Amino acid sequence: MADSTTATPPGGRLKAVASVSESFIDLQRTVRRSKARLLAAAGNDVESATHLLLHTVESEGPMRASALAASVQADLSTVSRQVAALVSRGLLERRADQVDGRACLLAVTVAGHAAIVEHERGRQAFFDEVLTGWSTAELRQFAQQMERFTAAYDHVHNARISGQARRTEPHHPTDLERP
Repeated sequence: MADSTTATPPGGRLKAVASVSESFIDLQRTVRRSKARLLAAAGNDVESATHLLLHTVESEGPMRASALAASVQADLSTVSRQVAALVSRGLLERRADQVDGRACLLAVTVAGHAAIVEHERGRQAFFDEVLTGWSTAELRQFAQQMERFTAAYDHVHNARISGQARRTEPHHPTDLERP
């Protein structure tokens, strides 16, 4: 990575930013194509939704369906249908809410935890295959740069959407933590 004192040829940064932008668009297209192939093979979107919902409940703990819908930024009616399928498959269970007896909380079952573990194994194996030939140092560097890019992307996108875009963008995830 060049430091800020390195001379950049005229238009060099613009060309480099354009290259990153094109690579990002290519990545988005590739992910969409991959998802489309998976959906065609599976016949529906239940599996990807299943894992998103299961991972969310596992990481955030037992929660109401409305909180789950908010967390995954999905419509409550859609999440409710997906939750019903997960409950019928024994991956989620409904528990009485100790604070409000009229409500129930969704919790991951033992079978749900096993499904999450299996999904993680498959995902790790997939990425291991994708990254064949990369050194451990390259993997670490890529992960750090991807984390930095993702944090900056989210920060700038959120600022622009909320009308508070700044001319200075964060250059590192820890920059986002500063007041």
